[in-house]
Amino acid sequence: MPKMIRCGDLMPGCNAVVEGKDVAEVMAKAAEHAKKDHGLTTIPPEMIPKVQAAIKDK
Repeated sequence: MPKMIRCGDLMPGCNAVVEGKDVAEVMAKAAEHAKKDHGLTTIPPEMIPKVQAAIKDK
C-alpha cells in the first residue's frame, strides 16, 4: 500500500508531502527533502522514530 508523510507534521511551516510505495521509499525521499529544503545532511537518530510514526497510508 502506498505511503506518505506531511513534512509539516514534523517541521511546522513546511508544506511538502513525500509519497512512496513503502516506508523505506518514503524515508529515502524524506531524507532527500530534508537535505535539499531544510539543510539537514542526515535525519538525526532521535528523529527517526518520529518520522516513521508520521508516515501514513496514502
